[in-house]
Amino acid sequence: MKNTNNKMKKLTQKMLLFIDKYFELNFNGTEAYLQAYPAVRKRATAKVNASRLLTNANVKAEVESRQKEAREVSKELVDQIREELSYVAFSRITNYLTFGPGGVILKSSIGMTPEIEAAIDEVSENVTQAGSSVKFKLSPKLKALELLMRHYGLITEKTEDVGKGGNQEGMVDFGQIMADIAAGYKPGKLWNYGDMAPETEE
Repeated sequence: MKNTNNKMKKLTQKMLLFIDKYFELNFNGTEAYLQAYPAVRKRATAKVNASRLLTNANVKAEVESRQKEAREVSKELVDQIREELSYVAFSRITNYLTFGPGGVILKSSIGMTPEIEAAIDEVSENVTQAGSSVKFKLSPKLKALELLMRHYGLITEKTEDVGKGGNQEGMVDFGQIMADIAAGYKPGKLWNYGDMAPETEE
């Protein structure tokens, strides 16, 4: 209890209000800062200050403490969220349609499992006198993968936290992962393989 009191003493009333609003507003740091610090009017300033405040050791510790408490109280909900993210992250387009020279054909939803349905973001049909068109959209896979990796501690926000190579206990920078994917097989570094072997002529 003594440690908790000491920690709370290091948090100002404004900081505590910011943290309350941060959770209340679904982790929107900018909006939380604007409400906790009404003297700040510019969103750009609030965004920078909120980001800085969230890296404050005491604020970060309080946020993590509340998140841990929430996880312990709602373990079943946390497990359900993780499962839903997994369904989206590992979804396959061929679970929903076939495509080829004959065109694109959506598969029937009859008999579709809840796990497969979880990844569907939108299905709509527009019917006009000229005919009909169907819009089908899956939830973003990369975002779901990112959230899962954060859940398991596989990535970190800043490369400086884990060093140049991002090797601290297997943690890597998500931005670097995306950059490596975007770069494809061009000369450079892959986060999980290190220096790439030089290309050879066949």
